[in-house]
Amino acid sequence: MAEPNILWQPTPKQSEFLSADEDEVLYGGAAGGGKSDAILIDALSLQQEAIRKSHYRGILFRRSFPELRELIDRSRVLYQGAVPGAVYHESAKEWRFPSGAKIEFGYLESDKDRFRYQGRQFQYIGWDELTQWASPLPFEYLLSRLRTTDPDLKCYCRATTNPGGIGHEWVKARWEVPDEGSPTLSCLDVEGRKIYRRFIPASLADNPHLTGTGYRERLLLLSDKDRKALLEGRWDSVEIEGAIYGKEMAELVPTGRICNVPIEPTIPVNTFWDLGRNDTTAIWFHQRIGKENRFIDYYETNGEGLAHYIKVLQDRGYIYGEHYLPHDVEVTELTTDKSRKQTLEEGGVRPLVVVPRVHDLQDGIEVTRQVLASGACWFDRERCKDGLKALRSYRREWDERTQTWRMKPLHDWASNGSDAFRQFAQGYQGPHRTTARRKRSSGNWKTA
Repeated sequence: MAEPNILWQPTPKQSEFLSADEDEVLYGGAAGGGKSDAILIDALSLQQEAIRKSHYRGILFRRSFPELRELIDRSRVLYQGAVPGAVYHESAKEWRFPSGAKIEFGYLESDKDRFRYQGRQFQYIGWDELTQWASPLPFEYLLSRLRTTDPDLKCYCRATTNPGGIGHEWVKARWEVPDEGSPTLSCLDVEGRKIYRRFIPASLADNPHLTGTGYRERLLLLSDKDRKALLEGRWDSVEIEGAIYGKEMAELVPTGRICNVPIEPTIPVNTFWDLGRNDTTAIWFHQRIGKENRFIDYYETNGEGLAHYIKVLQDRGYIYGEHYLPHDVEVTELTTDKSRKQTLEEGGVRPLVVVPRVHDLQDGIEVTRQVLASGACWFDRERCKDGLKALRSYRREWDERTQTWRMKPLHDWASNGSDAFRQFAQGYQGPHRTTARRKRSSGNWKTA
């Protein structure tokens, strides 16, 4: 008897991905794990025979149309052989199956493109190379399009990626991927419903189809950081694309300046703030000991008034020195007819130092670079992890027209922590100034 003609056969790791039943699954890590093939087959949702249901709708995204074309071309090989009678319609960029089911292809080059799918409904949404999206907004918005009225048809969200890319940090955080890239499974309780997220790592070693092709040897020729990310699947050696402080932040780890930083209870703590335009406020907590600038803590949240942040400082129980805030703290609020500076001082946040506005933001960025590179800054690994993430992820805007990085920083979630740290670089002048001002203070909180 002749051997059957096998169009495509999953690797064991691809089979693990295809059989996963969690709500959100991220697949990949190292290069060569067969990510694109896996997500194309997974979109057929064969485990629940979704492709046989007339109302089934799936969609697969890439960030740009040229990248999407690669996915479409591969689907022509897989779908025509897997589902007899399937027809691809170029104008609609969608596959139509004999049952009436459809799988579309889409691209989202900017956050605002997500609104093209307002009012749509899908039972499967897939993202190929998810870290190519700078922010989670498109991903999170499309989750609202994931729904079904068929109790026998479960909705799935799937994504693939390598470490790196402009969205590396938010993807790593969403799936709680550890630095070494090992598998994860997390659960969120949303109004009584449990949402499961799973990360399934795959590597070149998991794909026998690439054995002997020379691909491994090419990966071995990469730089040390790229090799660790793409061959070993590590998530801690990646430089963020367009990162403003990328070089300086990368030097903190090998020099041991991200570590367990002790809090000295008798040494005053200075704070450095950013009152964000997006209603987010970030605060760094700092102690000066000898010639060392020790960052012992970090806090950030949004949707709260100044009273909340006053309480945060009180609850920390530190002995405070000076509080450094940007120039807009002196703007009068219409609701209170007071400046935020007045409100903070009345709440006990004093002495308060207003950091002058720099004429050119690039000057402030350059000063911050010099401070980070000076070797005098130390950061607590755990208490400052969110602030460190912001400094690593602070990056320039990408110009889609010229395909270059603009000088202007991108204003996103990473801006607040980075701008707060910039107040330190621009405004702090050492212990002599802090001591002089502290002698005139009468409102410091002390530990009990």
